Amino acid sequence: MNLAHPLATTHSGQTETSIADTAITDTATADTAITEKLAKPLRIAVLLGDTVNLDSHSAQVLGTFTERERVQICAADANQSTAHEPTVHGPTVLESKMHEPSVHEPSVHEQSSLTALLGQTVTAIEQGKLVELIFNDGNLPQSLYLLDGLRAAKLRLHAHAFIAGFAAGNEATGVANAATVANTALVAAKRSPAQAVQHQRVANTLNEAFVALRQGVTALAARTQAPLHGKEGENHQTGYWFNSQHQARVLCLNLVAKTSNQAGESRNLSQSIVLTQGTQVIAPKALVDENRLFVPISADNIDSLIAQVLQLVNTLENSVGFHAEYLKPWFERYDANATLALVLMAASIDDLKLEAKAMLTALESDAVRHHGQHFKTPAGSCFTAKPLGDTGLTFVYPGVGTVYANMFNNLHEYFPALYHQLEHEGDLSAMLQSPQIYAADVKNAASMSLSQQAISGVGASYLFTKLLTQVFNIKPKMALGYSMGEAAMWASLDVWQTPHAMIKATENSDIFNHAISGELTAVRRAWQLKDNESIVWNSFVVRADSNEIKALLPEFPRAYLAIIQGDTCVIAGCETSCKALLATLGKRGIAANRVTAMHTAPAMLVRGQVQDFYTQALKPVALKAAAQDLPIRFISAAQTAPVTVDSHSIGRAIADTFCSPLDFSALIQNATEQGARLFVEVGADRQTSTLIDKISHAHAGQSTANEATVAIACNAKGADAITSLLKCLAQLISHRVPLSLAPLIKPLSANAAPLSSAVLPEGEPL
Repeated sequence: MNLAHPLATTHSGQTETSIADTAITDTATADTAITEKLAKPLRIAVLLGDTVNLDSHSAQVLGTFTERERVQICAADANQSTAHEPTVHGPTVLESKMHEPSVHEPSVHEQSSLTALLGQTVTAIEQGKLVELIFNDGNLPQSLYLLDGLRAAKLRLHAHAFIAGFAAGNEATGVANAATVANTALVAAKRSPAQAVQHQRVANTLNEAFVALRQGVTALAARTQAPLHGKEGENHQTGYWFNSQHQARVLCLNLVAKTSNQAGESRNLSQSIVLTQGTQVIAPKALVDENRLFVPISADNIDSLIAQVLQLVNTLENSVGFHAEYLKPWFERYDANATLALVLMAASIDDLKLEAKAMLTALESDAVRHHGQHFKTPAGSCFTAKPLGDTGLTFVYPGVGTVYANMFNNLHEYFPALYHQLEHEGDLSAMLQSPQIYAADVKNAASMSLSQQAISGVGASYLFTKLLTQVFNIKPKMALGYSMGEAAMWASLDVWQTPHAMIKATENSDIFNHAISGELTAVRRAWQLKDNESIVWNSFVVRADSNEIKALLPEFPRAYLAIIQGDTCVIAGCETSCKALLATLGKRGIAANRVTAMHTAPAMLVRGQVQDFYTQALKPVALKAAAQDLPIRFISAAQTAPVTVDSHSIGRAIADTFCSPLDFSALIQNATEQGARLFVEVGADRQTSTLIDKISHAHAGQSTANEATVAIACNAKGADAITSLLKCLAQLISHRVPLSLAPLIKPLSANAAPLSSAVLPEGEPL
């Protein structure tokens, strides 16, 4: 076996021994072992040529290099293996240019190994050259820029990834050799196998190998592993590349090629390239594109809105080759201060025409025009002639049980900067419980423990709160939570000083793991059970009046009315007792099959522990806002008045809500009495939005505040996460809630970001 070990370092002025020197060229060298030497890991900065243009930075960048070498990779037929052992050839012509670096004409490399070519690249880089590798990905020409990592940093060129080491080997069996080659590359890169994600790929041609390398660099820059598991555009699961906090992502790309030597003997060539993440993140995907159209239109009266929609229809019907960027003028003319606004949403240009015509019909109808009826289509288009504004804008935080498998798993592709920020603030993977939520088996999410569901639910709410408040600049006036959603409320709205510390505390909490879940030790104490007596606990959702249930509870002391929510209730306790109560009631209950004694009498036995658990230090900014009487009004199910923003009051309110029966209907009525009008559910799925709609409808004639209320969710299980988010934003716009449209309009610009933009904060792990 022949191992090629990366012995060159880009930080020295002199090449020790490079991979190119040990490229496999004939049978004799293939059977000769190469003596390995210790070396520093490589640090070759790699930039994706399709996202940056070094030619436009000649004065800043190219002028610092002695030469620029372009290497053209011949794209051999992907179905054919190379005929001989890799060789490197091709003339290079040097041209000198005034005030510009010397530029090599592209040299052509056929049937060469990737590692051999990278070895020559190391030598060129050490000689002060910038290397551009040009190859084809499908029918599209692609390029990679490679340069010394230290020089890239000095030039403020933020690399998409770094090559830290590589190795190659050749033997007949291939399997054992591949593992050895990978370990050799990792040792050279000073990385352990435990740090690295290893990915295997068959690459029978040099061009295929470079396509695989480009996908690896892209995966690191996009912080997603999905491109490694299939070609772009194929039906594959996208997924954020979760990583240990303050640790670099490491990819060991293992390539295997079928080769033959000049004697016709078949063998496998194994190559491994170790990549580490760079400081440049892939530009966010566009929220608005040809398959997700979004048009905001504002005016001071309905007639003006009609005129503008007619203008849009005329433009659409007379346009040829319409593109999403043609919508940019509509964003630019949108007036955030206008009295009225509508939004048109559609999945295609043809659908947009239909949505516009449906909107015209609605705007001219008596119900919408004169009676203020809200108009909304399944596609997301919406308008209201009586907008609610933001004075009653209320964030609603859902409780335990709303998280689901693979929830909003592609969100990071559209908001990479936000994910980067959250990753630096705390353990994002733990916050979302990613091993369970994003597991290959979707059943893992369904079998999460109470503590895991609680953590993940808070994490989902935390993520969406930051998205709405920081990215779209939406500022709520009030906030409330459903059950444990109260804890999510305080954690998400910058009140608790160290909300991330709650993750480990919850994971290890006796309250969540034993007292009111798991073996239910609090229930055993309340029921005075012996050690050999078991508990079969369950909860049931039943459509019934709460007073009917309360009247029967004395007959069933081990059944409890846990939650009142609109026209349904939740009873919990001994499964046999609950079923007997339902039978007496003459109702059918839907089993939740969840073991939790929250909101039942046994939970009162741990009330003091719960209060201590949630008595947390507060952020100075929250205390300052409270002192100036400027904070968000936080509403708890435990009391009618807003919660005072201090540690003790918050801990007490959460404990009271946690341990007492929850009357969510009363909570919404109380919030409405205090001025809440526009309820925005912030978290996974839309369960509380559905409940609020029912509660508001049932009590519309009973409330002293007769104004309408609206519930909006920013996420919905089973729907595209971005489309759900846009539907939420569209409704907020129609209700004239101030928000930033910048995240929607930026991708509509065709101008590429400058090379030194989108720079990540200091401290990015490398």
